[in-house]
Amino acid sequence: MNLLKEPLLHFLLLGAALFLLDGWRGNNRSIPVGQTGTSTKQIFVTEENIAQMSDVFTKTWQRLPTEEEQKGLLEDFVRSEIYYREAIAIGLDRDDEVLKRRLRQKMEFIYEDITSLAEPTDEDLKAFMENHREKYLEDPRIAFNQVYVNTAQRGKGAEFDARQILTQLIAGGDANSFGDTSLLEPEVQLSPLRDISKQFGDEFSRNLLELKPGEWIGPIRSEFGLHLVFINELLATHLPDLTEVREIMKRDYLALRQKALKDAAYAKIRERYHVVVKRLKTVATSGSAETNNKSMTQ
Repeated sequence: MNLLKEPLLHFLLLGAALFLLDGWRGNNRSIPVGQTGTSTKQIFVTEENIAQMSDVFTKTWQRLPTEEEQKGLLEDFVRSEIYYREAIAIGLDRDDEVLKRRLRQKMEFIYEDITSLAEPTDEDLKAFMENHREKYLEDPRIAFNQVYVNTAQRGKGAEFDARQILTQLIAGGDANSFGDTSLLEPEVQLSPLRDISKQFGDEFSRNLLELKPGEWIGPIRSEFGLHLVFINELLATHLPDLTEVREIMKRDYLALRQKALKDAAYAKIRERYHVVVKRLKTVATSGSAETNNKSMTQ
């Protein structure tokens, strides 16, 4: 996907530019006063501003502000705005890392709000799942019966005994009539391979994937001993149905798309800037060190 040709990216950049322009105009409106040629800056307090101040007060104190308190809220709003503008005017915002981080966050929030408007379709989500299949592949699931042969008890004859039992099972013998006592389940319902590994061990569960369903096979070794196995059902690794994981897929899709569009938007803005990095280079000379300025242009 070529992000530079994406209509949403162009909308994102335009939206951010209009937002910033509106903020700049709001902070720089002025009207002439008197005949002296001086000017005063206007501060516009909207009904939305007043409602927001009142709402914050109400949530904090669990009651509406009085008329006097409302005046205090308004004056505090004006004081904050005046101090903010005066601080910007005398350059207090320069070289302030905390302020830079906050402004960067606000810029990124603008982009996030705009990119969140694009709702992915089912086709988008299916394509996304397929393109990231390694992340979303579901574990194989297997249902089987097993007859356990205890190698510790039977010793060297354990494998011979297991093959004898296998012959009888293939001939139609009742599985419950054979094998040694064990805490392992003789029948395992359809379960993810990772759960089978926890019960029988990794070696055993890996071998199950190689077995053909519908017939007795063995012996298969595990950390407990030997097993004769009948695979009832085997579901190979597969991608889940979209209806089962739609919300997870949507969240991941939007997060990745959001990051890609933000990076692309930043790259376009970055093209407008010329960056010069000045570095200090230390040069050793006859037991002393001289420091020279070295510039690097990006």
